Amino acid sequence: MREQRNIHLIEVPIGGIEGFMWNRLHGEREEICERLLKDDTEDHRKILQTRLRKVDDALDRLIAKGN
Repeated sequence: MREQRNIHLIEVPIGGIEGFMWNRLHGEREEICERLLKDDTEDHRKILQTRLRKVDDALDRLIAKGN
């Protein structure tokens, strides 16, 4: 299953605490995605996918807060 997410730069919080949190969450998201590509155990993949959904939800809430 592939999910496409389009993030428009105008929606990205740029400064302040929101910008800091955005960068931190996005960095964590990238790390999780890299680990998913390398991991071969099904149990660990499920844990990483759950974490990825939580990070994506946090990013969505952060964007919604800015609008």
